[in-house]
Amino acid sequence: MSQTQTQAALVIPEHLSPLKIIQIPIYTPDRGELLVKIHAAALNPADWKIQTEEYLECMDKFPVVIGLDRAGEVVQVGEGVQGFKKGDRIVTPSAFVRSRYQGFQQYAIADAAFTAKIPSNITYSQAATLPIALSTAFSGLFAEFPYGAGFPAPYSDEDRKTGAGKAILIIGGASSVGQFTIQCAKLAGFSTIITTASLTNASALKSQGATHVIDRSLDAESVISRISSIKPSDPVEVVFDAIGLKSTEKFGFEVLAHFKQNIFVTSDAAPSELAAARTSVKTSKIIAAPQMPWNSNLLSSLFHDKLYEWLEAGVIKPNRLEVLDGGLNAVYEGIKRLENNQVSGVKLVVNPQETA
Repeated sequence: MSQTQTQAALVIPEHLSPLKIIQIPIYTPDRGELLVKIHAAALNPADWKIQTEEYLECMDKFPVVIGLDRAGEVVQVGEGVQGFKKGDRIVTPSAFVRSRYQGFQQYAIADAAFTAKIPSNITYSQAATLPIALSTAFSGLFAEFPYGAGFPAPYSDEDRKTGAGKAILIIGGASSVGQFTIQCAKLAGFSTIITTASLTNASALKSQGATHVIDRSLDAESVISRISSIKPSDPVEVVFDAIGLKSTEKFGFEVLAHFKQNIFVTSDAAPSELAAARTSVKTSKIIAAPQMPWNSNLLSSLFHDKLYEWLEAGVIKPNRLEVLDGGLNAVYEGIKRLENNQVSGVKLVVNPQETA
């Protein structure tokens, strides 16, 4: 495919400016890379957060394409790539703030080392719900401390028993990260998987592996009382904050302090003064980018070696989803809904090829 051809892409055109759809060149894959025609790209809370001053400081060149999740069809295979061919259906996470790897464009580059083929029982839209949320859940539980909780990745029968006799609390189980954390905790063999969520999502979350769903509107004291009545012989030793706000961080520390356990995993909010105040609590801050040294082997094994098998067998299930019509134009309204907390239990997905 010639680089002279162009494609539609959703970009931050310059510092602190509104999102805009523009035409940019189609990329050429380098060694170890694939060029992918994007058939589905999912929205994430990071898509509105990335436009803030904190994130924009990471960017030294504009325009910047955004979009962390993508699934599509291989149209060109770079030098040295084995195991993939033109026409393969694939899913892959992005590389943060590197435009050629982002999802909100019609063609993007994939690192073959972190790419999974999609089995026939999974659609492009379903696959697009997976990459960054699954990476966050997987890294948060299985990356070495302090980048995760440090449990063994559940690649063997023995490693799928490491959670036996243990309880985990997942704050925000209906979020995309929360849903995959529930499934990963089940894979690791946790005996008790408790999550906070709207009770309207309880049935769906239990089908993914949650053993107990507690109303997210309850305060920490009430949640602690509920947990104590559920299974006091298995005290909560891990709290995984799938929301990553200061309020959920405070909530998680209160639960851990009560049970006198010591691992707190946060998906977004940086450990604050609360961590310093709780000297007995070990805090992990997840950075789920696959290219990070602590994630490289972990997530390569997940995407390249295991994900196809797990998806085909139903061991890992995609999020429930809502497809937005209008291609990249639909991202604007979708981001507003995410920012205003108007999305619960589903992942919003667009098809960049539909962009007018």
